[in-house]
Amino acid sequence: MFKPVPALVAVAVSTVLFSSGAKADDLPINDAAQQMEVLVISGTRTEKPLKDVAGSISVVTAEEIERQVATDMSQLFKYDPSIQVTGGIGGAQNIVVRGMGSDRILMIKDGMRMNEGYGADGLNDIVGRGFIETDTLKQVEVAKGAASSLYGSDALGGIVVFTTKDASDYLEEGETVGGNIKVGYSDLSSQANVSGTLALKTGDFEQMLNASYRDGEEEKRYNEAQSPFKVESSSVLYKAKYHLNDTDFLSFSADLWRQTRKGESADGLLAYFRGLEEYGYNIEEENSTSEKSTDAFKLEYRSEANTAMYDYLSVAVYSNSTNQDDEEYAFLDINAPMFGVIEKRDMWKTGYFEQQTTGFLSNATKEINDWNTIGYGLDVESSTSSRTVVEYREVEGSPTKDVTTDKFPKTDVFRAGLFVNDEMKFLDDRLTVTPGVRFDMYKMDPNGALKTDGEEFKKFDENHTSFNLGALYSISNYLTAYAQFGQGFKVPSYDLAYIEHTNSPTSDYTYTIVPSDDLAPEESNSYEIGLRGHVGDMAFTSAIFYNDYTNFLTTELVSTETIDGVRYETYQYNNIDSVTIKGAEVGLTYYIGDELSIFANAAYQDGKNDNTGDYITSISPLSGTAGVTYESESWSSDLVMNWADRMTKVNEGDAEVAGYAVVDWLLNYDISDNFRLNLAVNNIFDTEYVRYSNASGHAEDFDMSQVTEAGRTFAASLSYKF
Repeated sequence: MFKPVPALVAVAVSTVLFSSGAKADDLPINDAAQQMEVLVISGTRTEKPLKDVAGSISVVTAEEIERQVATDMSQLFKYDPSIQVTGGIGGAQNIVVRGMGSDRILMIKDGMRMNEGYGADGLNDIVGRGFIETDTLKQVEVAKGAASSLYGSDALGGIVVFTTKDASDYLEEGETVGGNIKVGYSDLSSQANVSGTLALKTGDFEQMLNASYRDGEEEKRYNEAQSPFKVESSSVLYKAKYHLNDTDFLSFSADLWRQTRKGESADGLLAYFRGLEEYGYNIEEENSTSEKSTDAFKLEYRSEANTAMYDYLSVAVYSNSTNQDDEEYAFLDINAPMFGVIEKRDMWKTGYFEQQTTGFLSNATKEINDWNTIGYGLDVESSTSSRTVVEYREVEGSPTKDVTTDKFPKTDVFRAGLFVNDEMKFLDDRLTVTPGVRFDMYKMDPNGALKTDGEEFKKFDENHTSFNLGALYSISNYLTAYAQFGQGFKVPSYDLAYIEHTNSPTSDYTYTIVPSDDLAPEESNSYEIGLRGHVGDMAFTSAIFYNDYTNFLTTELVSTETIDGVRYETYQYNNIDSVTIKGAEVGLTYYIGDELSIFANAAYQDGKNDNTGDYITSISPLSGTAGVTYESESWSSDLVMNWADRMTKVNEGDAEVAGYAVVDWLLNYDISDNFRLNLAVNNIFDTEYVRYSNASGHAEDFDMSQVTEAGRTFAASLSYKF
């Protein structure tokens, strides 16, 4: 039976009681039990049923993505109140887990560290990663809380693991050819999409090829007043697997993604001039284009042979290359004799971002005896990143400005980590204890780049040890408790450690960011306890978490002054001693019968700078979902309400955001064994509302119409399976 994401979270994470100590014969057979058998890898880096993992993991499956007609990464966790996604279709995006986001959440795709983009909104949030084609996804997992003991640097607040489909996901038992064709449309972004997949199996060799194409616009706001950017994207995913024998195989994957974004505005280039029309600065023409691409290749050897060193072994090498070119153009007709300027001016601003990552990954497990299984591995990764901006101005054929600047110097990063974990079972398998430790080396080198004062930027050379301890105890066949402690760390990213930047966004305001030489790695301790249960046809979950962060990196205002009516502000990135984010999550699902079920869940967060008492702007208000699902043999229907309380935990001068309740309707119909139709009506009552994650940190007089969600929208997809 299909449940939207909130139901899966409420049920899948709650019914862990089916783990050690509970006998299948003692439990009702229903969807709760089936959902708990979903295999996840984020908890231990090896496949394990969700029921056997201590800690909260949200899971979105391919079936849920399809049935909710999700077309973009920003829509994947729409019904999970503990996870927010900033940004939208066509722009840079980041995932916020329990109030922690940006590059403090490690994102992994098919085992590979995902590269970054450039241009997300918000302080400490200038990287954006949205290189995802939803049609290729098999599963998405979000492990909440620090996870550096398994994944190393950047897993400060959690990890997101994307897993793409294989040929076996399209082939039934005994089939040698299979695949599907899908078409769809969403008026949220006026986007049409088409994709096709072909899977082949010949002897011991299997292959899969998916090609996807999307053509639309950036997503709507409620009033649809903006001139939307055109967004076009394409994706090609090829995966091959050769079975060496019954236990071993070699696999290769190539994942290619492209996006083009075009619009009739150039805000980055013209922000300074938009307030000068009355003085004769007339904007006659403007446009912008952004080209993004990422190419990822991976070669892996995997074995499940029972040897003296391992029962499971994965060894892989990968390469991930990302490029982003942003160009803005404007033409000004200037008639400002009071400033001595009468001219026609062409202006260009072009930004280039590049990142190249290569890596070696290894992971193994060995069962020592019936109650003890050891896991271990080594990761070695290196990356090179650069960001260059070129500004060029021309007046009647004569250049007046030609400046090239590096927003941060070309930076090399080296990471190496060795980890060991242990899974131990006690008390007739009713208690599972999972300690883990990882030692990491981290080096960051700006290649001798100099600050404006002539001094070299600082190199980083850090070592760090991270611990984790989890415990899962079956109190009875119907009640399970768990507790988990995890540590995380993050070395300051290159764009924050080495940024030195001056900008004048308006004619009366200029800000400067100056570098800091004494930034320390951020560290975190995550604590979580939970109680999960199952009574008859009702499953429930409750979890309380407490996360403390030390050396938390933030921007601080160093100085401010006003000269001749222009305000000048100077900022610097600095560490603050302590930040605390705490909260609770609760959910339940009740199966009224074989065809009808209801569900509800909620999440609460509170986060502050412990030094000043200021709120952390990335937390979310009390929010949740509630809904009802009906499913017959060939069709299902879901009515889901997404709600949030008014956000009052804001700092002085910042905007509060009103609460809301929005209702969606989903309909899924299997026309035949081969054809499936999926429909979604979002915000069916056409409610105007703002998600706090899009408005956080804005001033109380900010025009909220700029960040409203869309009104009523429709989406549909039709797929043919062969």
